[in-house]
Amino acid sequence: MQAKADQVTEHELTAIADRGVKARENLVNALRECGELADAVASFQGRELIEVLDYLDSLRFVMAESGQLLAGVVRGTHG
Repeated sequence: MQAKADQVTEHELTAIADRGVKARENLVNALRECGELADAVASFQGRELIEVLDYLDSLRFVMAESGQLLAGVVRGTHG
């Protein structure tokens, strides 16, 4: 029975590590997109600017969620 418990723990650790990898990828991609949108924010007007700002809001959500998840994984694995 103990071997099965160890396998579950191993599986759970792998799943946590996988979530950390995905969170890091999402955070890096969102940060890159923010950088690419800087010129649009500086130069767009009206409806185009609103669309960029709305998109930035969605990226902000991704960054917050991914950053919190990644921090939790790092804290959990590195004390």
